[in-house]
Amino acid sequence: MMLDRDKITFWTRLGAIALAVIFVGSFVFMGVGTDINYNLFDLLNGGSEKKEEKEQKEQKNDTREQMAQAEQELEEDPENPRVIKRLAGLYIQNGRTDEAAEVLERGREVAPDDPAIPLNLGQVYEREAQGLTDEGERQAAYSQAGDAYAAAAEIQGDRPRPTAQAYLAAGQAYEQAGEQSKAIQYWNEYLKLEPEGEQADAVKERIQGLLKGEQQTGATEGAKKK
Repeated sequence: MMLDRDKITFWTRLGAIALAVIFVGSFVFMGVGTDINYNLFDLLNGGSEKKEEKEQKEQKNDTREQMAQAEQELEEDPENPRVIKRLAGLYIQNGRTDEAAEVLERGREVAPDDPAIPLNLGQVYEREAQGLTDEGERQAAYSQAGDAYAAAAEIQGDRPRPTAQAYLAAGQAYEQAGEQSKAIQYWNEYLKLEPEGEQADAVKERIQGLLKGEQQTGATEGAKKK
């Protein structure tokens, strides 16, 4: 399958945003990783392989303990959004996306006004989509991600900056899902909030590219009918 060079350029420009959203979602909203300490001397000067292996093993064991503790807390208090987000974040860190999605979907029911939950659910569905080879399943997962990001935007509507970023992520997910009209809709919402934002020019360029493609498709179909 040929790659769309314009599309690649667009995603490259938005790469920083995707990383920022994942960082904010997994570490700030969920409170994951706040008790991990780093030795600056070791980072600058390096260490032996045995030491690195030991640290990795200790960190892995620590994560497992955190996960087990969070699972127990959720069992005792299944409607606690803080615990839901923490456990989901730990699942995400360990690649257990199915379980993370399940926890977050439950979280949307018990805490419908918490924007962090659908925001991170969108991340989960995006990760799942990236690992799928079947095109139909991949697009369906991206569509779910778009719906989750859109829900997060609606919840935090009184906070322009986070809302704009959620709209931006929704547009990206919807385009990957093949839902171009929705992609344009949410990118336009982003532009309303941040018309001079860092990604505004890239978004405008991509919208024009999609509209041009639709026009060309329409013209081709019209010619065939004649």
